[in-house]
Amino acid sequence: MTPAGHLAAAVVASDYLDYDWRATALCLVGAVVPDLVDKTAWRLGLAETGHTLAHSVVTLTLVVVVVTAVDTARPLRPVLPGYAAHIVADIGVAYPRFVVNYAWPLLAQRPTPDVSPVGYWLRYAASAPGVAEMGIIAVGAVVIARRGRGCDDSDDTL
Repeated sequence: MTPAGHLAAAVVASDYLDYDWRATALCLVGAVVPDLVDKTAWRLGLAETGHTLAHSVVTLTLVVVVVTAVDTARPLRPVLPGYAAHIVADIGVAYPRFVVNYAWPLLAQRPTPDVSPVGYWLRYAASAPGVAEMGIIAVGAVVIARRGRGCDDSDDTL
C-alpha cells in the first residue's frame, strides 16, 4: 500500500473513533512508523525485506500491550489504530507467499519480488487491491474535507 493509502486509512480510523486533531495526528504517526522503520532498515541492508520488525503482528501486539498497560505510555493510545491499520492494509495487499513476513520472528522472511519499482506500482495500481486503496484514499479525502469545514456528526447543517 502507498503512504497515501496508509494515511487515509488512519484518517478514517480516527474519524470512526471520533478523535480530536491531536489524537488524529498521533494516529497518523502510527500509520507511517512501520514503513519508516522497516524500509529504512531494508535500504541500509539491515533487513532482508521492507516488512520485518515494525510490520510484524508480534511487534504490534507487544506495542499494544505496552501502550495499554504502562501508565506513562497511555497517552500514546491514539497511535495504535494507525499502526494496526497499516499492518492490516499491508496484509490485505501482500502477495500470498509474502504474508509470512508479517509473522516475523515466528516465521522466516521471504524477500519481496525483485522487480522494477515502476513495474510493480503500475501492476499494483491496476489490481483489485490498488483500486480498493483508491477507494480508501477517496473516503479519507471526504473525511478531511468534512472535518476541515468543522462539521461533525451532531451538526446537521451540511
